[in-house]
Amino acid sequence: MSWIKSLLYYQPISIILALELAIASGTSSPALSQSFSMMRVRQIQVKQMQIAQSNPPPPPTNPGSSSAGGRRDSSACPQDPTVTTSPLLTALSPVTAPGLTLEEHPTFLVYVPGTSAKNAEFSLRDQEGRGVYRTMVALTHTPNLISVSIPTQTAALEVGKPYAWAFAIICNPDDRLEDRFVTGSVQRAALDATRLRQIEQASLRQRLALYQQDGIWYEALALLLQLNHSQPNDPDLSTAWRELLQSGGVDTLVDITLDRQK
Repeated sequence: MSWIKSLLYYQPISIILALELAIASGTSSPALSQSFSMMRVRQIQVKQMQIAQSNPPPPPTNPGSSSAGGRRDSSACPQDPTVTTSPLLTALSPVTAPGLTLEEHPTFLVYVPGTSAKNAEFSLRDQEGRGVYRTMVALTHTPNLISVSIPTQTAALEVGKPYAWAFAIICNPDDRLEDRFVTGSVQRAALDATRLRQIEQASLRQRLALYQQDGIWYEALALLLQLNHSQPNDPDLSTAWRELLQSGGVDTLVDITLDRQK
């Protein structure tokens, strides 16, 4: 049965729509004259489409594939209890525009709720859908904020080019259609030499302000976590964290993520 569901995701929707229109209009082409068998195929496809809509496909397992990952599904795994008071799976990435970074090999953050799943998969793709990096991530302790860094041996992000990343919890290793995943965006920016020197010479607090002024999302996020480790009881950091997440539309974690890092 799983191979039918997998096949559906690569079935061009135009073929299904064309078949539906032809049957509805009574077209009598040779291919459609055997209407019973064709209608039966369509019924199977429609049924599997309903399944697909409720369980969207995970990011492709081949990092070189050009297939799209599909819509977000941050709900809990089928085997996990639903906790309405806990945040869902969340990518710490702006939802209104690509998150900016200055790094050739940035680090990404994902909030993972409590789950019985043992592993997750992270993937990064360029704007043409080509795989840049893919790795498995062990889920040894959840709920937690998990970071994934792109290794230096991976090709560097190009300046000004948008990339998409995805993080998928593998709920059922035997059926990846049950994955729960979220997506994010990243784009490498380039600042002028004067601004870069100003950032390098600034204190950590000043550097955070400069990152925020220039919209450098990923470095600001990482620096906030670094400061929180050294100054866990500073209320100004909690305020800065809340403001940064709200500015990117990531509202669900404003009151929990820093606490998870203490």
